[in-house]
Amino acid sequence: MGGLINQFILYADTKPNFFLGIRQNRLRGSSFHIKMAETILIQRISDGTPYTRTSGRVHEPMENPLFSMPPESEARLQSCTNLPSPPKVALRIIKLAKDPNIDVEDVARILSIDPALSTKILRMANSALYGHQKKVNNLQKAVMVIGFNGVLSLALSFSLVKSLRREQGEGLNQIWFWRRALIAGAACRALGEACHRKDLEELFTAAFIQDIGMLALDQIDSTLYVDPNFDPSSHLSVLAHEVEKFGANHAVVGGWLLSQWNFPEELVSAVRFSDEPDKVPPGHVHAQFFQCVSLSGLIADLCLTQASDEMLLEISRNIETGLHLGQQAFLEIIKTLKGMIGEVETLFDIEGQGEYDLDSILEKARELLALRNIKLDQQINALSANV
Repeated sequence: MGGLINQFILYADTKPNFFLGIRQNRLRGSSFHIKMAETILIQRISDGTPYTRTSGRVHEPMENPLFSMPPESEARLQSCTNLPSPPKVALRIIKLAKDPNIDVEDVARILSIDPALSTKILRMANSALYGHQKKVNNLQKAVMVIGFNGVLSLALSFSLVKSLRREQGEGLNQIWFWRRALIAGAACRALGEACHRKDLEELFTAAFIQDIGMLALDQIDSTLYVDPNFDPSSHLSVLAHEVEKFGANHAVVGGWLLSQWNFPEELVSAVRFSDEPDKVPPGHVHAQFFQCVSLSGLIADLCLTQASDEMLLEISRNIETGLHLGQQAFLEIIKTLKGMIGEVETLFDIEGQGEYDLDSILEKARELLALRNIKLDQQINALSANV
C-alpha cells in the first residue's frame, strides 16, 4: 500500500488535477487503496505540507520566495511605477519555454522577430564555446547546436540586457553591475561544466540575472547604493545595507520581480536563494543548480575585488563541499572562465577584461592550495606519530 501512496504523491507532483485522474481511474488499484491514498494526500495538503518529487524521494518544498519580505516592503514594490520590465520578446520566450509542444520552427520564428537577437544567437552558435566545425548560418541550425532550452535561455539573457541596461545615473554603478552579472554567468557555466551538467545556458542565465533585484531597488531609491556608510564592493555589506534600508535584500526582491514576470520557478528560486544557499532543502532536485548560481557570485566578487587569501580558500572549500568536487576543480573552473570571458564579453557588448587578472588569481590559488596540502600532510604525520 505504501508504494501505491507514493505513486499517488508522484502523480500529484506531475499532474495538477490528479484527483480528477483518480476519479477517472487513470491509476490502477482497488477502490479501497485509491480512497486511502486520496485521504492521506488530502490530509497532508490540509496540514500545509505539500510534496514535490526528487529522484523518487519525497520531501518538503522550498519556502515561498516572498516569505522573507515584510509586507511594507512588498507594498513599496507594488506601488513603484518604474520598476524594470521585460521586453515583449522576453515574455514570448518565457511562454514558449513552458510549451511542451515546442519545435524548432516555433523557436526560430520568435527569435527572428528581433534581428539583433537572432544575430547574437548565431554568433554564439558559431563561437568556440560550442566548437561546431561547420558554419551555422540559420536559426534552425543554431537551435540544433545549442539545444532548445539553451537557445531560449540565451535569448532571454540577450533580450534582458538590451532592455534593462541604462546610462549611468546618480544611483547604482551600472558598469560594475553588468560586469558582475557577466562574470557570474560565465563562472556559473564553468561550474556547470565541472559538474558535467547539460543545462549550461540555463545556469548562465540564472547567474546572469541573480542581482536583478538591485535594479528594482535602485528605481525605488536612487540613493540606496551611493550611501557613504557602507562598502559597495563587499557583497555581504550590500546585502546588510539593503535589509537595513528596505527590509529585504536584492535576492528576495529579484525573486519577487521574476515571479511577477511569470519566469520559470527554477529561475525564480535560483535568484531568490543565490545569496542564501543554506536555505535550500538538502537533497532538493535543483540543489546543485542553486549551489552553482550562488558560487558564481562569489567568483565574480573574486574577479572584481582584491582577492584575499581567505576569499580564495573559502570559494575552494565551498566548491569541494557544496558541489562535491575535488580540490583541483577550483583551478580548472578559473581556467575555463579565463578561456570564455573574452568571448562572452564581446557577445554581450560588455567590456571589462582589463579590470581583473585571472592569471594572477589562478597562480595565487595554486600557491594557497599547495600550502594547504602541505599543512594537511604535516597534521596527518603528527597524528600518526602520536598513535
